Amino acid sequence: MALNTAQTADPVTFSLSGTGTASGATVTPYLTNSSSDAAAQATIGVSGGAFTATIPARSLVTYDIPASSTATGNTVTVTNPGNQSGATGTAVSVPIHAADSAASQTLSYSAAGLPAGLSISSSTGLISGTPTAGGTSTVTVTAQDATGAAGSTTFTWTIAAPAGACTVTYTTQSQWAGGFVASVTIANPGTSPISGWTLGFTFPGDQKITNAWSGTVTQSGAGVSIANVNYNATIAAGGSTSMGFQGTWASSDAVPTAFTVNGTACTT
Repeated sequence: MALNTAQTADPVTFSLSGTGTASGATVTPYLTNSSSDAAAQATIGVSGGAFTATIPARSLVTYDIPASSTATGNTVTVTNPGNQSGATGTAVSVPIHAADSAASQTLSYSAAGLPAGLSISSSTGLISGTPTAGGTSTVTVTAQDATGAAGSTTFTWTIAAPAGACTVTYTTQSQWAGGFVASVTIANPGTSPISGWTLGFTFPGDQKITNAWSGTVTQSGAGVSIANVNYNATIAAGGSTSMGFQGTWASSDAVPTAFTVNGTACTT
Protein backbone atom coordinates (compact mmCIF):
# COMPACT_ATOMS: atom_id res chain seq x y z
CA MET A 1 0.00 0.00 0.00
CA ALA A 2 1.34 3.43 -0.94
CA LEU A 3 -0.11 6.91 -0.44
CA ASN A 4 0.85 9.95 -2.52
CA THR A 5 -0.37 13.23 -1.00
CA ALA A 6 1.53 15.40 -3.47
CA GLN A 7 0.06 17.29 -6.42
CA THR A 8 2.19 15.33 -8.89
CA ALA A 9 2.61 11.65 -9.72
CA ASP A 10 5.39 9.79 -7.91
CA PRO A 11 7.39 6.92 -9.50
CA VAL A 12 8.42 4.31 -6.92
CA THR A 13 10.39 1.04 -7.05
CA PHE A 14 9.35 -1.64 -4.58
CA SER A 15 11.83 -4.35 -3.59
CA LEU A 16 10.56 -7.89 -3.01
CA SER A 17 13.99 -9.17 -1.98
CA GLY A 18 13.75 -12.17 0.30
CA THR A 19 10.07 -12.85 -0.42
CA GLY A 20 10.73 -15.56 -3.00
CA THR A 21 8.59 -13.75 -5.58
CA ALA A 22 9.77 -14.93 -8.97
CA SER A 23 10.64 -12.74 -11.94
CA GLY A 24 7.62 -12.65 -14.25
CA ALA A 25 5.08 -12.66 -11.42
CA THR A 26 2.34 -10.05 -11.78
CA VAL A 27 1.27 -7.43 -9.28
CA THR A 28 -2.20 -5.87 -9.49
CA PRO A 29 -2.59 -2.24 -8.33
CA TYR A 30 -5.94 -1.03 -6.90
CA LEU A 31 -6.41 2.74 -7.15
CA THR A 32 -8.40 4.83 -4.68
CA ASN A 33 -8.82 8.60 -5.21
CA SER A 34 -11.53 11.17 -5.84
CA SER A 35 -12.64 9.36 -8.99
CA SER A 36 -11.90 5.71 -8.19
CA ASP A 37 -12.71 3.36 -5.33
CA ALA A 38 -10.22 0.48 -5.21
CA ALA A 39 -10.37 0.15 -8.97
CA ALA A 40 -8.08 -2.49 -10.46
CA GLN A 41 -5.39 -1.12 -12.74
CA ALA A 42 -3.13 -2.70 -15.36
CA THR A 43 -0.91 -5.40 -13.87
CA ILE A 44 2.82 -4.83 -13.35
CA GLY A 45 5.51 -7.45 -13.91
CA VAL A 46 8.17 -8.34 -11.33
CA SER A 47 11.76 -8.31 -12.58
CA GLY A 48 14.95 -8.94 -10.63
CA GLY A 49 13.12 -9.10 -7.31
CA ALA A 50 11.40 -5.70 -7.70
CA PHE A 51 8.69 -3.80 -9.57
CA THR A 52 8.29 -0.14 -10.47
CA ALA A 53 4.99 1.77 -10.45
CA THR A 54 3.77 5.34 -10.69
CA ILE A 55 1.45 6.53 -7.94
CA PRO A 56 -0.98 9.18 -9.26
CA ALA A 57 -1.23 12.51 -7.43
CA ARG A 58 -3.34 12.52 -4.28
CA SER A 59 -4.07 8.81 -4.52
CA LEU A 60 -3.86 5.61 -2.50
CA VAL A 61 -2.67 2.48 -4.30
CA THR A 62 -2.86 -1.02 -2.88
CA TYR A 63 -0.65 -3.61 -4.56
CA ASP A 64 -1.81 -7.22 -4.56
CA ILE A 65 0.80 -9.95 -5.01
CA PRO A 66 -1.22 -13.15 -5.59
CA ALA A 67 -0.38 -15.99 -3.24
CA SER A 68 0.27 -18.21 -6.23
CA SER A 69 3.03 -15.87 -7.39
CA THR A 70 4.80 -16.03 -4.08
CA ALA A 71 4.33 -19.76 -3.79
CA THR A 72 5.96 -20.39 -7.15
CA GLY A 73 8.99 -18.24 -6.28
CA ASN A 74 12.47 -19.72 -6.07
CA THR A 75 13.55 -21.61 -2.97
CA VAL A 76 17.17 -21.44 -1.81
CA THR A 77 18.36 -24.16 0.56
CA VAL A 78 21.65 -23.84 2.45
CA THR A 79 23.20 -27.01 3.86
CA ASN A 80 24.30 -26.70 7.47
CA PRO A 81 27.98 -27.71 7.80
CA GLY A 82 27.59 -28.60 11.47
CA ASN A 83 29.19 -26.86 14.44
CA GLN A 84 32.84 -26.03 13.79
CA SER A 85 35.95 -25.84 15.96
CA GLY A 86 39.53 -24.72 15.48
CA ALA A 87 42.48 -22.97 17.06
CA THR A 88 44.03 -19.54 16.74
CA GLY A 89 46.87 -19.50 14.26
CA THR A 90 45.59 -22.60 12.43
CA ALA A 91 44.15 -22.00 8.94
CA VAL A 92 40.64 -23.26 8.16
CA SER A 93 38.72 -23.96 4.95
CA VAL A 94 35.01 -24.81 5.20
CA PRO A 95 32.86 -24.92 2.03
CA ILE A 96 29.20 -23.92 2.30
CA HIS A 97 26.84 -25.63 -0.15
CA ALA A 98 23.50 -24.22 -1.31
CA ALA A 99 20.93 -25.15 -3.94
CA ASP A 100 18.28 -23.16 -5.84
CA SER A 101 14.96 -24.63 -6.94
CA ALA A 102 15.31 -22.76 -10.25
CA ALA A 103 17.89 -23.77 -12.81
CA SER A 104 20.78 -21.54 -13.90
CA GLN A 105 20.60 -19.24 -10.88
CA THR A 106 23.81 -17.65 -9.59
CA LEU A 107 23.99 -17.53 -5.80
CA SER A 108 25.69 -14.83 -3.75
CA TYR A 109 26.93 -15.73 -0.25
CA SER A 110 27.30 -13.63 2.90
CA ALA A 111 28.00 -14.44 6.54
CA ALA A 112 27.44 -12.79 9.90
CA GLY A 113 29.28 -13.61 13.13
CA LEU A 114 32.38 -15.24 11.67
CA PRO A 115 35.34 -15.58 14.10
CA ALA A 116 37.97 -12.85 13.70
CA GLY A 117 40.34 -13.63 10.85
CA LEU A 118 37.81 -15.57 8.75
CA SER A 119 35.84 -14.45 5.68
CA ILE A 120 33.47 -15.97 3.14
CA SER A 121 33.76 -15.87 -0.65
CA SER A 122 30.61 -14.21 -2.01
CA SER A 123 30.82 -16.25 -5.21
CA THR A 124 31.72 -19.74 -3.95
CA GLY A 125 30.62 -19.81 -0.30
CA LEU A 126 34.05 -20.97 0.91
CA ILE A 127 34.87 -19.80 4.43
CA SER A 128 38.62 -19.51 4.89
CA GLY A 129 41.33 -17.69 6.81
CA THR A 130 43.31 -18.01 10.02
CA PRO A 131 41.51 -17.32 13.33
CA THR A 132 43.15 -14.60 15.40
CA ALA A 133 41.17 -14.79 18.66
CA GLY A 134 39.61 -17.48 20.81
CA GLY A 135 35.95 -17.76 21.74
CA THR A 136 32.62 -19.14 20.50
CA SER A 137 30.70 -17.39 17.73
CA THR A 138 27.19 -17.91 16.32
CA VAL A 139 27.56 -17.83 12.54
CA THR A 140 24.73 -17.31 10.04
CA VAL A 141 25.42 -17.90 6.35
CA THR A 142 22.95 -16.64 3.72
CA ALA A 143 22.75 -17.48 0.02
CA GLN A 144 20.64 -15.32 -2.31
CA ASP A 145 19.80 -15.55 -5.99
CA ALA A 146 19.11 -12.84 -8.58
CA THR A 147 15.35 -12.86 -7.89
CA GLY A 148 15.90 -12.00 -4.23
CA ALA A 149 15.06 -15.49 -2.99
CA ALA A 150 17.31 -16.41 -0.09
CA GLY A 151 18.03 -19.16 2.39
CA SER A 152 20.24 -19.31 5.46
CA THR A 153 21.68 -21.64 8.07
CA THR A 154 23.15 -21.06 11.54
CA PHE A 155 25.86 -22.92 13.45
CA THR A 156 28.45 -22.28 16.16
CA TRP A 157 32.20 -21.94 15.71
CA THR A 158 34.53 -22.39 18.68
CA ILE A 159 38.12 -21.18 18.41
CA ALA A 160 40.64 -22.23 21.07
CA ALA A 161 44.15 -21.01 21.69
CA PRO A 162 46.79 -23.54 20.54
CA ALA A 163 47.31 -26.36 23.02
CA GLY A 164 50.14 -25.52 25.40
CA ALA A 165 49.98 -21.75 24.94
CA CYS A 166 51.56 -20.24 28.04
CA THR A 167 53.20 -17.27 29.71
CA VAL A 168 55.93 -17.80 32.31
CA THR A 169 57.10 -15.32 34.96
CA TYR A 170 60.31 -16.10 36.89
CA THR A 171 60.95 -14.03 40.03
CA THR A 172 63.96 -14.06 42.35
CA GLN A 173 62.32 -13.74 45.76
CA SER A 174 65.54 -13.39 47.74
CA GLN A 175 69.26 -13.79 47.18
CA TRP A 176 72.37 -13.98 49.34
CA ALA A 177 75.95 -15.03 48.85
CA GLY A 178 75.75 -18.60 47.60
CA GLY A 179 71.98 -18.99 47.83
CA PHE A 180 68.60 -17.85 46.46
CA VAL A 181 64.85 -18.42 46.54
CA ALA A 182 62.82 -18.09 43.33
CA SER A 183 59.20 -18.52 42.22
CA VAL A 184 57.78 -19.33 38.79
CA THR A 185 54.22 -18.63 37.61
CA ILE A 186 52.71 -20.34 34.55
CA ALA A 187 49.71 -18.56 33.06
CA ASN A 188 47.33 -20.09 30.52
CA PRO A 189 46.01 -17.32 28.21
CA GLY A 190 44.08 -19.76 26.04
CA THR A 191 40.45 -20.84 26.01
CA SER A 192 41.18 -24.50 26.84
CA PRO A 193 42.68 -25.87 30.08
CA ILE A 194 46.21 -27.26 30.27
CA SER A 195 45.82 -30.73 31.77
CA GLY A 196 49.11 -31.90 33.21
CA TRP A 197 52.22 -29.80 32.72
CA THR A 198 56.00 -29.94 32.78
CA LEU A 199 57.98 -26.71 32.87
CA GLY A 200 61.39 -26.68 31.26
CA PHE A 201 64.20 -24.10 31.32
CA THR A 202 67.98 -23.76 31.50
CA PHE A 203 69.83 -21.76 34.13
CA PRO A 204 72.29 -19.31 32.55
CA GLY A 205 74.40 -19.42 35.73
CA ASP A 206 75.64 -22.27 37.92
CA GLN A 207 72.54 -22.57 40.11
CA LYS A 208 71.59 -25.86 41.75
CA ILE A 209 68.09 -26.41 43.14
CA THR A 210 68.16 -27.99 46.60
CA ASN A 211 64.45 -28.17 47.44
CA ALA A 212 61.12 -27.15 45.87
CA TRP A 213 57.40 -26.80 46.58
CA SER A 214 54.29 -27.16 44.39
CA GLY A 215 56.33 -29.02 41.77
CA THR A 216 58.62 -32.02 41.29
CA VAL A 217 62.10 -30.93 40.17
CA THR A 218 64.57 -32.81 38.01
CA GLN A 219 67.89 -31.08 37.21
CA SER A 220 70.66 -32.23 34.91
CA GLY A 221 73.51 -29.75 34.70
CA ALA A 222 71.94 -26.38 33.91
CA GLY A 223 68.76 -27.96 32.53
CA VAL A 224 65.71 -28.00 34.81
CA SER A 225 62.40 -29.80 34.51
CA ILE A 226 59.55 -29.18 36.96
CA ALA A 227 56.41 -31.34 36.78
CA ASN A 228 53.05 -30.65 38.37
CA VAL A 229 51.90 -32.23 41.60
CA ASN A 230 48.39 -33.65 42.06
CA TYR A 231 46.69 -30.49 43.29
CA ASN A 232 47.92 -28.15 40.52
CA ALA A 233 47.93 -30.49 37.51
CA THR A 234 45.26 -28.51 35.64
CA ILE A 235 45.68 -24.85 34.70
CA ALA A 236 42.25 -23.50 33.76
CA ALA A 237 41.74 -21.35 30.70
CA GLY A 238 42.69 -17.84 31.73
CA GLY A 239 44.18 -19.16 34.97
CA SER A 240 47.66 -19.68 36.39
CA THR A 241 49.64 -21.72 38.87
CA SER A 242 52.87 -21.06 40.77
CA MET A 243 55.71 -23.08 42.27
CA GLY A 244 58.94 -22.19 44.05
CA PHE A 245 62.35 -23.50 44.93
CA GLN A 246 65.50 -22.78 46.90
CA GLY A 247 68.99 -23.27 45.53
CA THR A 248 72.68 -22.49 45.62
CA TRP A 249 75.05 -20.70 43.27
CA ALA A 250 78.77 -19.94 43.15
CA SER A 251 79.56 -17.51 40.37
CA SER A 252 76.17 -16.49 38.87
CA ASP A 253 72.50 -16.43 39.81
CA ALA A 254 71.39 -15.01 36.45
CA VAL A 255 67.67 -15.33 35.67
CA PRO A 256 66.64 -17.81 32.92
CA THR A 257 64.90 -16.17 29.96
CA ALA A 258 63.42 -19.03 27.89
CA PHE A 259 60.79 -21.51 29.08
CA THR A 260 58.64 -24.31 27.72
CA VAL A 261 55.50 -26.01 28.98
CA ASN A 262 54.95 -29.54 27.67
CA GLY A 263 57.58 -28.80 25.04
CA THR A 264 55.91 -25.66 23.70
CA ALA A 265 57.77 -22.36 23.95
CA CYS A 266 56.16 -19.80 26.26
CA THR A 267 56.20 -16.03 26.31
CA THR A 268 57.77 -14.22 29.25
